[in-house]
Amino acid sequence: MTLRVIGLSYEISDSRQKLVDKLKEIEEPTPFEAFNYLYSYTGLFTGPYYSYRTYVDAHVLQFHAQAPHVLDLVKDKLMTLRWSVPLLILMNIIAPVKILQSEDSGDYNIVVLFLLSALAFVFLRMRIYSAWAVAETICIISGIGVYDHSYHSKPGIGPTKEPEVGETAHGFDASTIDNLDIPHVEHSDGFRSGMRAWNRTVQFWLAHFVYKRSSKKIRMPWTMFISAFWHGVHPGYFLSFLTVPLCTAAEDVMFKRFPVNDGKRNPTFDFVWRFIRTRGFEMMACGFLLLTWTDTIRLWRNQYFWLHFLMVGILVFDKIYPKAAQNTFKKDD
Repeated sequence: MTLRVIGLSYEISDSRQKLVDKLKEIEEPTPFEAFNYLYSYTGLFTGPYYSYRTYVDAHVLQFHAQAPHVLDLVKDKLMTLRWSVPLLILMNIIAPVKILQSEDSGDYNIVVLFLLSALAFVFLRMRIYSAWAVAETICIISGIGVYDHSYHSKPGIGPTKEPEVGETAHGFDASTIDNLDIPHVEHSDGFRSGMRAWNRTVQFWLAHFVYKRSSKKIRMPWTMFISAFWHGVHPGYFLSFLTVPLCTAAEDVMFKRFPVNDGKRNPTFDFVWRFIRTRGFEMMACGFLLLTWTDTIRLWRNQYFWLHFLMVGILVFDKIYPKAAQNTFKKDD
């Protein structure tokens, strides 16, 4: 609800000021039309953020009436449940989060804590994968976010191209409400790309209505703060989300030192950084699941705040040895 109220306000303002193109421009809704958008079932209970323009398109274009094509889209979404639900049940049985919430978890050695963190991250991913598969299916059946391929839709954004006159349909997609790029979540090469593949419709909202409209000096931490506040007021959310800017800043430094050459990075660095990225996401996921300051800090303290020290160390090293380090790596290449 919060996202749609703010999003609709900006959509109306941008349309009034002619700041958007024809594909994004909206006719200012009446109070009744705005109420229907804000309180529609798909918006209140399914999850993916969609704009008022997307909502209107669903009623005007009605691509979801093409039943065979829509059923194919639904089947694609539900296929995720074949493996996400069994893994979710298994993680519920193991209950890594409950183990980490107990005070006895402080007695475990660091290897066990890393293993429990990894299992907790599996639990979080499977829970979200399963929930989004069902939520996106409901959206598709309702017609929300279903467009002809010729519109070249993107998550959250919706159509990016006006179909040419006489252009024939070659199928339909639900990219507008496609919230997860699961292969990229699992195999991204870093923190920034992994975050972009996660909760993509909300990522669009944060990027379009918060990040781009904020001062350049505070964009990233401010956006992560808003993201944490939107999730709730639990300390674990803020501890996790406000760790992200630190990780992305250090990642930018490392990616500049190990740039992509011929489509690839240094394989040794790529392997090591992917390992760090995965362990880092596991650590932050635990803050997201443990919620309280006490439980989150206890775990991170027993893991020696390794992620924070490593990222700060990278940034400090880059400040002390910027030119020498860059020249050294160039010679090695």
